Amino acid sequence: MLYLLMRALEDVGGPAVFRYVTTRSALAFITGFICVLIVGRPLINLLYRKGIRSFERTYGDINTTAKTGTPIMGGLLMALGGLGAAFLWCDLTNPFVWVLFAAAIYFAGFGLMDDYLKVRHRDPDRGLSRTTKLVSQIVFGLAIGLYLAWPEISPFPAGAGTQIQIPFFKGAIIDLRYGILAWSAFYIAYHVNAVNITDGMDGLAAVPAILVFSVIAIFAYIAGNVQLSDHYLYTFIPRSSEITVFCAAIIGAGLGFLWYVCHPASIFLGDTGSLFIGGTLGTAALMIRQELVCLVAGLIFLIELLSTFVQEQVGFRLLKRRLMPRAPLHHAFQHRGMAESKVVVRFWIISLICAATSLLTIKFR
Repeated sequence: MLYLLMRALEDVGGPAVFRYVTTRSALAFITGFICVLIVGRPLINLLYRKGIRSFERTYGDINTTAKTGTPIMGGLLMALGGLGAAFLWCDLTNPFVWVLFAAAIYFAGFGLMDDYLKVRHRDPDRGLSRTTKLVSQIVFGLAIGLYLAWPEISPFPAGAGTQIQIPFFKGAIIDLRYGILAWSAFYIAYHVNAVNITDGMDGLAAVPAILVFSVIAIFAYIAGNVQLSDHYLYTFIPRSSEITVFCAAIIGAGLGFLWYVCHPASIFLGDTGSLFIGGTLGTAALMIRQELVCLVAGLIFLIELLSTFVQEQVGFRLLKRRLMPRAPLHHAFQHRGMAESKVVVRFWIISLICAATSLLTIKFR
């Protein structure tokens, strides 16, 4: 909104600096951070007074009682701050921006319903069913796939909407054609569930998500710039650089959220936050056609999801025994006596290395 106002003022002699993606990305980042700091404490107090608090599961010898009663629905902080900043500084005539807004609101809404049911029943296992959440993810993924594959509505150059670029290999592209529907549904469901599973300790999911959004912002800037995309041999996607501004707003809001969630957390992401992050992150990766690069950047999410899959499907169902002391992986380390803060910081370090590795794919191809 402010972007359109500034462009209008530019026509009557106002400053032209606001037309640049880099300027608006910095402003969106700062705005998102400040919005969360301003809204954070009043919202936390409101949720606490209304009884919107966590009811922790029992993990045997892992003590979670100290966290019981902490307000949940913390994803509202990131959503309000991030989407508010994006609304102010993004070009609202850009189709990529509206797709990301749709993803963010859609998944935050489902997460909010899930958290509300858990609070209402005072039971962390009585939210939306797994089937309901999975169907909602698949439906949105299919819609995104259709948007990418249908030439009449796709914002991508001819054929580019269904192509996946293989990292570390120059010119290596897979054209999925209408297989993009299944791929998009899988990719969205993967990200939503991976982030949701990772969100089990104070700040554990937030920092890896911030790093992956940072990687997406860089690749979006390259893809939307004619000179840079040509120099680095990426497909030029007109207007996709606006995704950088949107991601910067989410990153700023994420850092603001981290202000309140550092151990011991004053508020939890809840499914409102984890579904919001996962759905928006997966959609943004699809919008710049860098899904595999984002898998590298968010490797910690993949590891967490695989650890749960191996424990439940291979261990319990197939072999009828426990393969790890706990799942997902962060609880396995906690079970072995590692302090929560140490697990979280080490996972952050791994995530930073993974994000740096993904950026190497820009040149190492």
